[in-house]
Amino acid sequence: MAVWPRVLLALSIPCAAALAGAQSGTWNGSGSSRAFALAKVITGAAPATPAADPGPDAWRQAAEGGDRNAQAMLGSMYCLGQDVPRDLGQALFWYRKAAEGGDPQAQAILGLMLEDGAGTTRAAQEAAGWLRRAADQGNAAAQARLGEKYLDGDGVAQDPATACRWLRAAAEQGDAGAQAKLGALCYLGQGQPRDPGEALKWLRLASAQGDASAQGCLGVMYVLGDGVPRDEVEGYAWLLRARGGGDAMAADAVGAVEAALTPAQREAGRRRAERSNCQP
Repeated sequence: MAVWPRVLLALSIPCAAALAGAQSGTWNGSGSSRAFALAKVITGAAPATPAADPGPDAWRQAAEGGDRNAQAMLGSMYCLGQDVPRDLGQALFWYRKAAEGGDPQAQAILGLMLEDGAGTTRAAQEAAGWLRRAADQGNAAAQARLGEKYLDGDGVAQDPATACRWLRAAAEQGDAGAQAKLGALCYLGQGQPRDPGEALKWLRLASAQGDASAQGCLGVMYVLGDGVPRDEVEGYAWLLRARGGGDAMAADAVGAVEAALTPAQREAGRRRAERSNCQP
């Protein structure tokens, strides 16, 4: 059973991955992908207008008249290239207008774009400021990213305790990434006392939403019996799910765990992992 220390060592990999907030100076960074997703939310829930199909000219007229919903909508149209040529500079301009008017979604997107330098020069401190304004209004995406920034010390002073507070706020709203990172922090005892039981709660919630890094951490906890009754087969099943979801650690850990399981245990774990209605 000498394989288990190798699995324990591997635990640091998924937890570190869950804790790390990816940084990038390009439109392909993590902040930009989130901004893109939020832009889709705005265009998918457009405010009602007198015209059945207003088109960009009507949105522009309303935006120029100071309608912050129209400003956010126009920003998203430029961000996505929907009915207008894609133009990140124009997207940033209109998001800023809406953000200055107090729109939390626009504030979050503006912060994420500034973080990655999308349509402008990267401005980490200004990005953090806009994310904070959106987070204060309860925007879960902004809360999650602000928590990551406090972990990284990007645009703010590094502060794991404050990171935990913002990640918890987002996690309580159902943000899977925040749940995974909060679970990792609880497990490692960073920003708060170590609490495997609390870690298990958040990792289970994130795993149920398909977060591969959370599934990897959860699998190792079951294998080790840390914070949960030891169950190598259940742990193996979660590691298989994590590997299937692209978690790098799980690919290594699966092989280590397999070496300590009987053929019957491996088959049982595979069957559990393949259940379409699996719940943690």
